[in-house]
Amino acid sequence: MTITASDSTAAGGRRIGSLAVLVVLALALAGCGSLSDQMASTAFVAPGKLDLLTCEEIENQIKGSRARVLELEQLMARSEQGTGGQFVSAIAYQSEYAQTRGRIKAMTEAVANRNCRSQSQWSSGRSVF
Repeated sequence: MTITASDSTAAGGRRIGSLAVLVVLALALAGCGSLSDQMASTAFVAPGKLDLLTCEEIENQIKGSRARVLELEQLMARSEQGTGGQFVSAIAYQSEYAQTRGRIKAMTEAVANRNCRSQSQWSSGRSVF
């Protein structure tokens, strides 16, 4: 069996074609993992979900979500210290981080729209007219 020049160029063309497909696929998948905070606030929050909750329930959920954001930030910082850590962080934590921040934003807007009285220790309870 003899190998001709046209056989080797065809194999090289297939390698380049498959490499191009892999690069395009990798770029497409990288775009899926990069949601902005603004997109996350609308993509992950169900409209009307907060309508049935009281102001106090929303405030409690905000506190819990803020604690989870802090925990995720610490986990991401810890994972990024190791080899390949940014990849692990992006795969394991970034989507939940974006989702939780979006939920906090939606809950904060719901509290503001309802004119809920803040239960914060910094709130004086007085109104200024």
